[in-house]
Amino acid sequence: MPTIYPPVAEVWFLGLHLAEHGTGVRAAQAGGALLAVATTGTLLVVLPRERRRRAALWGWFPGTAVWAVNDAHVDTLGALLAVAGLTLAARHRRTTAGWALGAAAAAKLLPALVLPGALSGALARRPTRRDLLLPAVALGCFALAYLPYLILSGRQVLGFLPAYLREEGYDDATVQRFGLLQPLLPDAALAPAAALVVLAAVVYVLRRGDPGRPWAGALLVYGTTLLALTPDYPWYGLLLVALVALDGRWEWLAVPAAGEAVYLLGGDVQTPAYRAALALVLAGAAVRRWVSWRGAAVTRAAVRAG
Repeated sequence: MPTIYPPVAEVWFLGLHLAEHGTGVRAAQAGGALLAVATTGTLLVVLPRERRRRAALWGWFPGTAVWAVNDAHVDTLGALLAVAGLTLAARHRRTTAGWALGAAAAAKLLPALVLPGALSGALARRPTRRDLLLPAVALGCFALAYLPYLILSGRQVLGFLPAYLREEGYDDATVQRFGLLQPLLPDAALAPAAALVVLAAVVYVLRRGDPGRPWAGALLVYGTTLLALTPDYPWYGLLLVALVALDGRWEWLAVPAAGEAVYLLGGDVQTPAYRAALALVLAGAAVRRWVSWRGAAVTRAAVRAG
């Protein structure tokens, strides 16, 4: 079957193949370890001194050792490139951020979902040409990486993706996913409803997101997508773990934990596992909102007393 993996992933695989020299899967695991440690190093460099302990959310998260190193999933490459791209976007280096985010999407497709985070707040003002530079570069990088495959393969450039969606239960005829939406809607409405949920998160980030913290918007969109799709492949959460390390909202770690539960125990726990993850995310958001409101109230009271 044609591969499902995008061009940047194929380049990574080629590098592992050339470095293998009879070591078999160990080469891929060593490559995964290098990517995981490089992501930790990047977090230590880009996080402010008082927040560098957040790098432990990535480096010490059990899934990082299992999914990135032992299982050697290429999602780690997408996570590293996405972290770099979002950090560059926060520093207004739009061209290099676009290249990094385009390469991240060309490593595993799913990192394309962090792009709205890099454009946080763009719809709250009149967009300028500078606002369009980052997505244009990202799209150009993605298209350029795919161009040789498109020329050689034509429609086959999609590879195994359509079959994957059928196998994994995202097809109307074989729905096995969308665990949070399934009890509420008929099968034919599940995919459109999930798309609307993700679109709502994207619009919110574009209108209300903080351009100084693009990873916050990226975490909201990517985490919402995983909650809407309820995949049973927990390594899809590697990027989410890296975004948590950047942003600090640790309650989102419940989402890849739910994916691990489904992966180990089967589809029967899909809905309860992701319901528990959603409940923890909402509870964390409520507590943070209350703490923020309480702090603002204390400040106002102090100002009045002064």
